[in-house]
Order: sequence, then C-alpha cells, then structure tokens
Amino acid sequence: MVGYFSYFSYSSVFLVFLVFLPLRYTHPVSNSLALCLLSAIVAVPALAQSKTEYEVYAIRYATIPDFPVASLVAGADRARKLDIAMMVWLVRGNGRNILVDSGFYHEQFFRQWHIADFVKPSDALARVGLKAEDITDVIITHMHWDHADGMDLFPKARVWLQKDELQYYAGEAWQSRSTHGGIDPDDVIEAVKLNTQGRVGLVNGDAQEILPGITCYTGGRHTYASQFVGVNYQGWNGYIGQRQHVSLRKP
Repeated sequence: MVGYFSYFSYSSVFLVFLVFLPLRYTHPVSNSLALCLLSAIVAVPALAQSKTEYEVYAIRYATIPDFPVASLVAGADRARKLDIAMMVWLVRGNGRNILVDSGFYHEQFFRQWHIADFVKPSDALARVGLKAEDITDVIITHMHWDHADGMDLFPKARVWLQKDELQYYAGEAWQSRSTHGGIDPDDVIEAVKLNTQGRVGLVNGDAQEILPGITCYTGGRHTYASQFVGVNYQGWNGYIGQRQHVSLRKP
C-alpha cells in the first residue's frame, strides 16, 4: 500500500515541522498516529541523484495506547492522550535489507507498559515478505529499550551503533543513577556480546557513510551519542531518526 506519512517533531522550543513524503507503510495509520512521536522520516530534494537508491517501509509492530501528550510535549494539555504507533523502518535496495532500530520484545517491558496489538518485530517483517534472517543490517539510532531491545532478533545482521554510544553505556553511564534513563542493562550486555562476535559496526561520529547511500549523522543528543540515518530515496535524501532529533540537510 502506498500512502503519505506525516512527520511531527519538536525542539527545545517546541517548533513543529510537517513534511510529507510518499512511502509505503504496512499498517493503516490514523492522523494522530501519523504524527509519529517515536521515529520520523523527513526529506529534501537531492541535488544529484545517487546510483544507489532505496525503498523505505514503516513497519508497525505494536501500539502504546492512551499515552499522555504532556509527557512528550512541554505545555501540552494534560488531559490529552494519543495512541503511539511503535515502528521499525525497513530500507531495501542494493541487495540489502536494512532495519533502522529493532523495537522491543522482552517480557519486562510488558510489565512496565500497556502494550496493544503486539507482533514481535522479527515476525512483523512477514508483511513485506521477509524473515528475520533476511535482514542484513540493523542500525540502532540510540540505546533506549524501545529502539535497541530487539537487536538480537536478526541472526545474520550486522548491528551499527555510534562508538561513543556503546562505550558510554557499557561503562561510565552506570557510575550514576541519573545517567542511564531508558537504557536496559540486558540490551547493553547484548550489544557487547554481539561486538565480541564481530557483528557490531562502530560508527565513528558524524556524517559517516556506512553502506552505499546510507549515512549516519549525530545531530542532537537524545541519548549520549544518538544518531539518525540518511537514505537516498526516489530522488530525495530522506532522514530517519528518533523523535527529537531529525534535521534537514541538503547534499
């Protein structure tokens, strides 16, 4: 199905930008859910098209219902709630199936949150005709549990993380109780384990092309060293990232 996905972002002064981009999605998305608050893709025209282009799919695997908007946007009406669509992004092309973020699936998160319509992210790939072992790469934008917990679901994938993000959350972050909010220790241990197996690609800072037509940018800091992903998409440069930090850049 081809549709339009709208993007909602806010900065420290809570400016709102809406950008519309044709892309494929795998679940009906209402207007409120289309204002995706956990991940987003925006685009600008490419001045020179790359020979490597990709298709981008938003794959919905769960919903967090009745989430208070005031927990996301400062100054919002405390009575206002919305359903958050939990999604991973599939980037297909050049012989690769790349996921941006991996979702979550471990039991403790279902005790902590009310989760509806859950499908394990690896199983949700069936909607686009793929299996977990078909994924070649997983790019983790940041180590929060809802983005990084499923990194072990894709047995043949190389996992891409900012080097500083992994080093910080595998070490210094745990010296204080206030510097690892939203980070699950089991996810950190899994990332270290995958690294010992030679399956982690460490991204060294801003504007690093890790695959043809796929570039990681650091931008703002949602976590210690979060990143977003630039993708050549149908003559546009699209950018996929976590909720706060999405930027527009011309090539």
